Amino acid sequence: MPIRTLIFFAALQVATAHADIVIAQVSPTKGPLAVTAVGNYEGAAAYFNTVNAKGGVNGQKIRFVHEDDQYKPEDTVRLVEMIATRDKPLAFINLFGSANVLALQSSKVLDRVKIPAVGATPGAEAMRNPGSPWIFHVSAGDRAQIRHILQHLSTLGIRKVSVAHQDNPMGKSGLGHFNEAAAQLKLEVVGRVPVPPVGEQLAATAKQLQATGAQAYVMVLVRNSGAALVRDVRAASDRTPIYGMSYVPAEAIIEKTPLESAIGVGVAQVLPNASADKTRLTRDFRAAMRIHYPKSEPSNPHLTGYVAAQVAVEAISRAGASPTPEKVTAALRQLRMDLGGLPLDFTDGQNIGTQWVDIGVVNRRGQLMY
Repeated sequence: MPIRTLIFFAALQVATAHADIVIAQVSPTKGPLAVTAVGNYEGAAAYFNTVNAKGGVNGQKIRFVHEDDQYKPEDTVRLVEMIATRDKPLAFINLFGSANVLALQSSKVLDRVKIPAVGATPGAEAMRNPGSPWIFHVSAGDRAQIRHILQHLSTLGIRKVSVAHQDNPMGKSGLGHFNEAAAQLKLEVVGRVPVPPVGEQLAATAKQLQATGAQAYVMVLVRNSGAALVRDVRAASDRTPIYGMSYVPAEAIIEKTPLESAIGVGVAQVLPNASADKTRLTRDFRAAMRIHYPKSEPSNPHLTGYVAAQVAVEAISRAGASPTPEKVTAALRQLRMDLGGLPLDFTDGQNIGTQWVDIGVVNRRGQLMY
């Protein structure tokens, strides 16, 4: 074989060996839910940047590809397929939006491209049961959160509860879990109030809840709607205890509600506290955010992205020197690890790595305490 040909093939082998590892995300960058999605992106990018600064994965650097689906399910399906063809990622991370993920599942696009996805928000059970064999969940779902909230209220001696739920697939699914858990715990549900998708003018909702005479309100709502409901309930001089799901971070509540009115609001949490250095996971996460996104206040949406990125990288690392999406998927199915305060185990074949849930309470500094 001519020397030039040998040199060409040698160069090609070196280039291939050191080609970038591609990991991709499709999520919105504008609109009322974009704050959470952008937080997911920044947290993931902070982890990837940290890994790249240390030499990458098995000598290969990570290239993080992102496309904006504008929160439109049809665009999510289209962009996932486009990225699969154009960029050939080893994994997707942080799928965003219940309708969007359900569209991916019903279209079978992940089955066609055969690329795994690590992490999905929200935790609607329709996305998990039966779910997709290609989606690996790295946080507890809505059912676990709602049950934990109601168990907590039952322990406090509260017997009468009302629920405000988003009028979309996530909210309707959550309402079903709420009804199921309330019945099992023998709690009396005195009100069920629907809230328009991403609705923010909720004075009428607050009035409906107050009329139920409940001892506590439970919110099955997304970030902006949940924060708006806290504002409007407290603006009506209603001091009834309020509990929400992890989609409503403390900073969102404080943006809309005076601090004195927000103190004591409870929020289910599916990850360790992003605002505290209590675990190895959060210490590493907060250090990465300080370096790579110093202007962003570390939050649980950021930590969600960071965790998904860490799990994806671990699976790629275990897939060997020549990883493929199929090898990464196989590694995910055998993955059992502790991220440093958050244990994950996918080996039971359910693709749900954890059911860890806690309750955080907004304190006098406007932060969640748990």
